[in-house]
Amino acid sequence: MTQFSGLGMDLLGVFAVGIGAAALLFALTHAARKAGRPLPGWLLPAGIGVAILTYATWNEYSWAGRVKAQLPERVQVVAEGTGRSGLRPWTYVVAPVSRLALIDPDGVRLGEEEGTQVVPVILVERWKRSVTVEQGIDCAEGLSRPPDGEWQVAAPADPAFAAICAEG
Repeated sequence: MTQFSGLGMDLLGVFAVGIGAAALLFALTHAARKAGRPLPGWLLPAGIGVAILTYATWNEYSWAGRVKAQLPERVQVVAEGTGRSGLRPWTYVVAPVSRLALIDPDGVRLGEEEGTQVVPVILVERWKRSVTVEQGIDCAEGLSRPPDGEWQVAAPADPAFAAICAEG
């Protein structure tokens, strides 16, 4: 069985909305013509375009909320990233969330060094495969270790450090 990617499902949704809008508007123009009150010819293509743009915009701006709603309660969203694009100028007004960083506290394990923990951070990005990276955390010393990096003083804005060390 073939599985659609996220982008494939989005395109399928756009086509379905376009076909549905076309059928509805065609029936509406046909009924109006039968009633002796014909609608302008531009209404059908304009209506289909508006329906597709409305769906695509809703889909883009609600993506993160739908993903978060599907997560188990124990999973924490520690960071969100937004995306802007010149091809979508409205994103400069309000940028949609296009990336999430998640931590499942059940996946945290003790590190090799005493007092350290290894935190699997799940990076989820729209239309891409999710990736899990392991970050080292030492709450007592205030240190963090990025994947394949050296121990360093945890940045004040390090969301994984804040989420793990706030619990303990």
